[in-house]
Amino acid sequence: MRRFKGIIFFTVVLLFTFSGIVLSGYWKDRTNTSKVEVTGNVTLSKDEIFDFAKLTDSLVLSNSLSLEMIERRISKHPNIKSVNAARDNGTIKIEITEKTPFAMVTNGESVYLVDNALNLYNLKKENTGLDLPVISGMSKDLDIDYLTSTDLRNLKIAQYIISKSSKIDRVLYNFISEINFSDSIGITLYTTEDATPVYLIDYSFLNFQVRNSQAVKEVDINDTEFRNTIDEKLLYLVNFLKQVIVYKSRFSFAYVDLRYKDMVVVKNNSFSTTD
Repeated sequence: MRRFKGIIFFTVVLLFTFSGIVLSGYWKDRTNTSKVEVTGNVTLSKDEIFDFAKLTDSLVLSNSLSLEMIERRISKHPNIKSVNAARDNGTIKIEITEKTPFAMVTNGESVYLVDNALNLYNLKKENTGLDLPVISGMSKDLDIDYLTSTDLRNLKIAQYIISKSSKIDRVLYNFISEINFSDSIGITLYTTEDATPVYLIDYSFLNFQVRNSQAVKEVDINDTEFRNTIDEKLLYLVNFLKQVIVYKSRFSFAYVDLRYKDMVVVKNNSFSTTD
């Protein structure tokens, strides 16, 4: 009986010893990290991300910063949408999601990218090949950290026009190169191939009759009538594009005017016609 108890005790001791060795190895693997991986970054290099966040591999591997602190530092980068840091055996894995721009924005002096949340961030050399519409005619005060109420209003309008164009027809989306807000009482588009101006909307032609500087305060993309007007004009434009422009050579038109009700006014480079 004593011999049997001794065997059981010895077996239990062996099991605890073996478990301790396994667990200590596992814990060592999790705490003694030896490698840092950054994934998901497309236009930003690991060095750029770490330089901005004041991080180095040795600092991350030292465990002096928590994963939450690493995430918080990196997430402050203006080009980064989200970041997730985790330990995986002997590796700290940092997964990056960069912001996705829908347009470029310029005030005539600086050029930025803008994402769907209307956040502005710097245009980097890695982004120069992006084929995106340009939103122009913004205020001189435009900055990554500051948007005037007028700039914000215009960005919302441009975002709606770009999104709606894409939904109506990708041909229409690709036809629009620029959305310009230089005129405070109207919106002008420019075509991709030959930069023909397309006068889309004159605010004073709308039923709520805004006038001059009042237009900046009263035009609102959340207004149903205003949205319906934009929808209508874009449908006119895509139909005109497919029925007329597609058969014309470049630089055939001086301008296309959609501001009038149920009418497309076209100025040819030699004469004017009304369709």
